[in-house]
Amino acid sequence: MNQKSPKDTQNFITSKKHVKEILNHTDINKQDNVIEIGSGKGHFTKELVKMSRSLTAIEIDENLCRTTQKAVEPFENVKVIHTDILKFAFPQERNYKILGNIPYNISTDIVKKITFESQAIYSYLIVEKGFSKRLQNLQRALGLLLMVEMDIKILTKVPRTYFHPKPSVDSVLIILERHEPLILKKDYKKYQSFVYRWVNKEYHAFFTKNQFRQALKHAKIYDLNNVNFKQFLSVFNSYKLFNK
Repeated sequence: MNQKSPKDTQNFITSKKHVKEILNHTDINKQDNVIEIGSGKGHFTKELVKMSRSLTAIEIDENLCRTTQKAVEPFENVKVIHTDILKFAFPQERNYKILGNIPYNISTDIVKKITFESQAIYSYLIVEKGFSKRLQNLQRALGLLLMVEMDIKILTKVPRTYFHPKPSVDSVLIILERHEPLILKKDYKKYQSFVYRWVNKEYHAFFTKNQFRQALKHAKIYDLNNVNFKQFLSVFNSYKLFNK
């Protein structure tokens, strides 16, 4: 399982034991349609096809795509697609889960695409450990943008010794679990702009001094470096009220 451009170093998890161990931390079952991001040589694909109702495996590398197709040749409930995941159109009309081992260089783009373009309620991703921490960091724009749609949790560590070749960083398996959107669709562009200015500490761009004091008081924020997501949403809602 892998999703990298052919020029990038590719780190595969090839041990059947390790693949099964990782998949045991997911809730994928025979009722599920699954989309796999980066089938690589098909090591995860071979297990996923047995676990799920249907499987769509996406792979950017043409040679790896052929390798995956050979690995799952006997199975009829699988489709292997040669394309870039960032250009793939997620289905909008049915339920599915996502699983992928995603590369650092496009991790942000993939997570944003899953969050804002897919309908998946559960997405399981193997990511670099530092990246997983950034996803949960409310001092960063990415964390604040994702939190309106997703809960993000680390399920288990994936030791670097599981990969071939062995990477220089630790990895983890995370779950993105979709919840009801916490802002209205029509407010999203306004929210996005608010987030970027907030993390840049450009408070004057959307509040007068008095408005800002009121917004912080209403949200019970006493330290701008220690703001939880509920408090942040309260400040955003104050901003909307002041700018009707």
